Amino acid sequence: MLLFHIDDAGRWPNLLANVRNAAAADPDQALRVIANGQSPVSLWAHGHWRREIEERISAGLCVDFCENSLRNMGLDPSARPAGSNLVPAGVIAIAQAQAAGAFYLKP
Repeated sequence: MLLFHIDDAGRWPNLLANVRNAAAADPDQALRVIANGQSPVSLWAHGHWRREIEERISAGLCVDFCENSLRNMGLDPSARPAGSNLVPAGVIAIAQAQAAGAFYLKP
């Protein structure tokens, strides 16, 4: 599994490009995104990045949002992109994924 970590709201274009490239190069590779810090705020607006994330989720991308980050920014967890998941703490989810063998990438 490739684990993409994003914690900066302005890094979504880079992350999405990396996800597109990885999916094109190896369609069978499991891909996961863990979003924490300030990054979720960009996807609470219903713009291009959110549409692409939802399309990627429909195609098999796993996207997890940190509940701590959402709470700290006052974002409603129920308004997250369709098909995405919540994790209690992004840093713990990242550590657990790495311990299970995921390859960590931070675009």
